[in-house]
Amino acid sequence: MTIMPRRKTIRVLLCNRHNLFREGIKALFLKETVIRIVGEAATAGQALALLQQLRPDVVLLDPNTVDSCGSEATRCMKALHPHVAVLVLSLSDDDGLIEACLAAGAAGYIRSADQPAQLRRAISSAYGASHAA
Repeated sequence: MTIMPRRKTIRVLLCNRHNLFREGIKALFLKETVIRIVGEAATAGQALALLQQLRPDVVLLDPNTVDSCGSEATRCMKALHPHVAVLVLSLSDDDGLIEACLAAGAAGYIRSADQPAQLRRAISSAYGASHAA
């Protein structure tokens, strides 16, 4: 009998200023076994406070929170928690915003209009890249 190793659950902190959007993302992953939403924040400041407490693997970040821009929030998160993967999720296709977030250390960028399967792959990929040996 072969025993399969247990897959690691990817712990995700959701940071988005829109409550309805956060609820939709949480519902998307409610029955998910590999990806689990462990916390949520409406602002980058709240997310930074929760990072220490919740120790997520990935932060799904709205780059337009009311208290910070995406690149600055990413920079702060990576400075305090270098092993967390920041994945930017936004409606915007602004190349400057995308480039600034990636330059600040974001693991990737995904549009809100993308399919749920693309979001799952992006989270898994961001987690894998941040935990590679």
